[in-house]
Amino acid sequence: MELLMVLAIILVLSSLSLFYLTAHQALYKPDEQALLITDLFQEARQKSLTQRETHRLEINRTRKTVRLIDENTPATVDDDAVIREINLLEDTVVTVGVKPGNIDVNPPEPLPVPDANFLPSNYPTSIGDSVATFRFMANGTVTNGGNTATGTGAVVTGGTLHIWSPNKNVQTDADIARSITVIGSSGSVRLWEYDRSLTTTNKWKDSRRSGTYGGFTGN
Repeated sequence: MELLMVLAIILVLSSLSLFYLTAHQALYKPDEQALLITDLFQEARQKSLTQRETHRLEINRTRKTVRLIDENTPATVDDDAVIREINLLEDTVVTVGVKPGNIDVNPPEPLPVPDANFLPSNYPTSIGDSVATFRFMANGTVTNGGNTATGTGAVVTGGTLHIWSPNKNVQTDADIARSITVIGSSGSVRLWEYDRSLTTTNKWKDSRRSGTYGGFTGN
């Protein structure tokens, strides 16, 4: 009888632990996804400056991947090399790249940073896919993908990448929202979190989180 009681208690405690662990993991999925992507942005920035070579980040909504690519010789695509790649979660868990319906402003950078622009890719690594392309240049600036596979017509521009978990009742609204801003003129990368408890009109705040690559996200 005592053994059965002990087994019953263990079963109940195990069930409770599993419940809270699952809830905790689900709560922080947007943070995990945002930090991984931020690390890739920071790595692209640092490598472009230290190696004096263009490094391209492709956020691919078609294939659900993010790729960091060393362009090596900018005049040709033959030596483009994928350095790192991560898989994105399904949109039902964490949505990347589309602004949620219940948030209508971007983070308050000194100058407005538009939403990341997803377009059919011209690059062989992602031809025809819906991709937001960020090219980190050796001079510290960031450009878009341009009009050709070698970046012809690229212009200096940044972007705000939205990352959020859908509300269980309204899938187009966010429960937890994060975003990453990339400044085209400087290459600065910053991770933000949406805090509904703030009394300000713009409820984005600098997360001040540090990633595994490149130190604090605001640097």
